[in-house]
Amino acid sequence: TLFARHPDAGLLTAVLTALNDVLTRRVIERVLADRGQPPAPWCWVVMGSGGRFEQTFSTDQDNGLIFSAASAAEAAALRSWFLPLGQAVNQALDRCGIPLCAGGIMAGNGDCCLSLDEWKERFYGWIRTPDQTALLNATIFFDYRPLFGDLALAQELRRELLALTQGHPAFQRFLAVNALDVAPPVGVLRDFITTSAAGKRPGIDLKKSGARLFVDIARIVALAGGCAEPSTVARLRSAGPAWGLQRGEVDSAVQAFAELQ
Repeated sequence: TLFARHPDAGLLTAVLTALNDVLTRRVIERVLADRGQPPAPWCWVVMGSGGRFEQTFSTDQDNGLIFSAASAAEAAALRSWFLPLGQAVNQALDRCGIPLCAGGIMAGNGDCCLSLDEWKERFYGWIRTPDQTALLNATIFFDYRPLFGDLALAQELRRELLALTQGHPAFQRFLAVNALDVAPPVGVLRDFITTSAAGKRPGIDLKKSGARLFVDIARIVALAGGCAEPSTVARLRSAGPAWGLQRGEVDSAVQAFAELQ
């Protein structure tokens, strides 16, 4: 009904994301009611398409947890409290119909349940030594958005992250080269290049071979231009012109991205 009245994919994905946000907040509240209040300031963040307000009907979990700790020893001690919290929320969301992430990008995983300083060091490492793993992580972790708890923790991380990415053009170049590895599925004669999987008809993955092209370039111009906006359209409109994209090019990209969505 919503699509029939407002044929705008951006509106639909924003509504789906908002519904998942409300569900996640409620799940966290119920888990906290059972476990008690956390021993330190903390923040739950969503990543990937959820972080960009671009969730579709088919989505899994991409989330993490940031907490405040004064030292590495304190961080290790606090993690023993926050990790079970993350695992409980992940399992509850799975029971509600949002599947667990096959790649383990979840707050219940020790690699995604870190103190603020540990998150900073992790991002610093990815930016300073942008190997293939770092570039893969960038496509998910750099699109985070605070959802519950002390939002200031995530905002502080964002400020330092943007300052760092702006000062490392080599990292921006690696992101661009990685983005160019994905070509539109169009042949020499403007015909479509399809792929087939076992038991399925040949087709085109509109996410990996279509929407991703716009998501990647929007992320690059946002990180290079110091733009804190999480969504693809907002990034293109905010940072695109400042980074050399003409207004008409931005409008065309936004329209094409919406059509693919």
